[in-house]
Amino acid sequence: MSYKIVSYNLNLDGTVPDYIVDGGHLGWPNSKPFPQSLDLVGVATDQAPQPGFASEADLLSYAQIKGLSYLDTATDTIIPLEEIISSVWAKLIS
Repeated sequence: MSYKIVSYNLNLDGTVPDYIVDGGHLGWPNSKPFPQSLDLVGVATDQAPQPGFASEADLLSYAQIKGLSYLDTATDTIIPLEEIISSVWAKLIS
């Protein structure tokens, strides 16, 4: 079975779509009502209806456009976005 990294939302009942095998990454708010109020990124089967990101660079660009950033609360420093994207993209191989 082949996998891809996709952007998705939870189902209307708040459950994770069946085609997501490792999800909940890179969440940011959108304009949809709860429980679909976050855009998430995850590893999906080829049964996912949306196209996957073509490359790690495409996912990074998407996250940059969304204005994504993560704060390491232990050190109070921003984690470089490239590190976060790389760790998510690596889930395709693991």
